[in-house]
Amino acid sequence: MSREPTTQESLQAINNKTLGTSAGSFPVVKLPSGETIPTGTVGALLVNIRAYDAAAAAGDAGAQDTLEAAIRAAVPVLHKVGMFDLFGPDEWASETSRGRSLVGEIAKGEAR
Repeated sequence: MSREPTTQESLQAINNKTLGTSAGSFPVVKLPSGETIPTGTVGALLVNIRAYDAAAAAGDAGAQDTLEAAIRAAVPVLHKVGMFDLFGPDEWASETSRGRSLVGEIAKGEAR
């Protein structure tokens, strides 16, 4: 009987697929709060934002949907590490990057 992957395991799989790395390439770290998060999330997010922008420019809604799911999975980790304390959700809005704006929109919806 197989179990469903945890959110952390799912995000690790997304990060590895996005960055072309194998499972276990990026360690899981413990934050001062005691929460654990997978590393590689910010790097994978940057790659996914670029890919989302390219898919939007090409009108590829299917790719945008897939990439939105990957971006959405990263946002809780960005909250945990304080990314939105450094750059608030409104600062992610961009006229030139639909992917970057998407991050801000998701972050607003998942505000702590």
